[in-house]
Amino acid sequence: MLDGTVVAHYRRLTDRPDRPWVRLATISENALGPAELALVDGVLSARVPEPSGHAHYRFDDGHWLRTTASAWVAPALPEPPSAADLGVPESSLRAVAAFASDWPQALTDEDGSVFSYHRTPGGRWVRAACLRIAEGAHAEASNSSVKLAQVTGELDATPTPWGQRRPTLSRSESSAGVRGTDLGVRFEHGGRSFLLFGDTHWRRRPWLATRDSIAEVLPGDDLPVVRFHGSPLRLDRASMREYDVPLDAFSRGGLLYGLFSADHFRDWLVMGRSVLARAVDPALPIDPAARRRPVRFAVLATLSSRHFVNVSAQLLPASALNQSTCPLGSESAVVNRGDRYFGSEPAGGDVLLLWGTGPYRASEVRLAMLDAVALDRLDGLEHPVPTEELGLRYWDGSGWADGEEQAAPLFRPGALGELSVRWVPEAGKYALLAASGPEDPIGAAVTLRWAEHPWGPWTPRLRLLDWVAGGMSSDPFTRFIKTGPDDEVGDRIFRAQARSTGGAYAPYLFDSRRDGDDLVLRYTLSTWNPYQVVLLEHRLVSGEW
Repeated sequence: MLDGTVVAHYRRLTDRPDRPWVRLATISENALGPAELALVDGVLSARVPEPSGHAHYRFDDGHWLRTTASAWVAPALPEPPSAADLGVPESSLRAVAAFASDWPQALTDEDGSVFSYHRTPGGRWVRAACLRIAEGAHAEASNSSVKLAQVTGELDATPTPWGQRRPTLSRSESSAGVRGTDLGVRFEHGGRSFLLFGDTHWRRRPWLATRDSIAEVLPGDDLPVVRFHGSPLRLDRASMREYDVPLDAFSRGGLLYGLFSADHFRDWLVMGRSVLARAVDPALPIDPAARRRPVRFAVLATLSSRHFVNVSAQLLPASALNQSTCPLGSESAVVNRGDRYFGSEPAGGDVLLLWGTGPYRASEVRLAMLDAVALDRLDGLEHPVPTEELGLRYWDGSGWADGEEQAAPLFRPGALGELSVRWVPEAGKYALLAASGPEDPIGAAVTLRWAEHPWGPWTPRLRLLDWVAGGMSSDPFTRFIKTGPDDEVGDRIFRAQARSTGGAYAPYLFDSRRDGDDLVLRYTLSTWNPYQVVLLEHRLVSGEW
């Protein structure tokens, strides 16, 4: 990969679709253009155009060494896919190269962002991973997010200065048998509050593998109390292994609906599709002592296998999209012309907004919706139906379209996976929380965007947390992400996790409140090692919201 005059060598293992692209070493710092790679006498070699001519290098024990010129036979490469094949604007595609592999693959430079694609067995080119995201516009918040408490696990991984470890908000292992988990998506149902968790590891029940979990959020003194159910989630008619996780949920008319990812690694994608399901028992009995009473959801339809594999959902009255709005701090009303986009559809009832991303951590954000008529049909479904019968509509950049292929990115570039979008009444706007991408100019960050309308325009990113500087702080009494093999701030939940350092992902908005001129947000965050979820707080000052 060429960056100015530097040519860097990247590698991706192909035994699993979730293997990342890893930067190994620099080939040349004096390149005049892209390099070529080839096997020469069984050795990985490179030819780089430099001021003195073509320079030759060979890869030896993890390093690139300059070597004498040798006979160079360029490898035969497949014909690269076109911008139309990839589904990207022709004007954005600076360069594309295909390469031989077990299945057809390609690398692209799209306005400075670098992505890899592969062709599915069905012949469709799909974006599979991101090597570098080139989104420069951003700002840093006046304050940094602060960890309030660890939500899951038994004892907080961060010790106190006097050598003790505080109980977590849930004491999940002793109360419900949950050793470690991730995600933590909050939803409301029946006057109660809940959290959905992802791949969960259960104490002394290996047959549950990574079955997901659910907990109820109860009021506490300063912090909430989290009460896990002692049995996992069960999703009828869909897989529930790694990466098959709950994405969000919404409550309507006494019924509870869940959105889940399923069919991981299908077509060599990390997450294969998303499904819409309904809780079998909407009463949601939560009992930490229950060991053989899973909370069951029955699948109603596949939601998407393209642009909405990770989704964040918001149920709103349709009038919220049709009315004029006056953002806080504005003297004149800004007309939300939602009536033009809904056309002749009824103004009453509810609308479900769905913000989605496609291939995992390599996608832009798009918007879909189910109107009141579609939601009414959903309430009456007794058996699974095809996706096209759900009545989904997709934002195409100027209005609502019927086909998912017409869904337009709300902003570019993007390399997102998990995302959290919520209407924040105190701000009169929609908030979008997400994590930064690979080699992102904003750094290793939790980011926030605002929009007055669900389709945007969305503000540039605001960095809430640099999770390396904050989460991996040199202060052992504030650090909450494992920094190295000897760091005691960590845990050993499963083999791959125990061997690695931590990393922050999946920020989900928990709640919001006004405090004078400030807006205070709380959000959950997963840290990998520890394989737990923490609750953070962020104070936004005037002008940041």
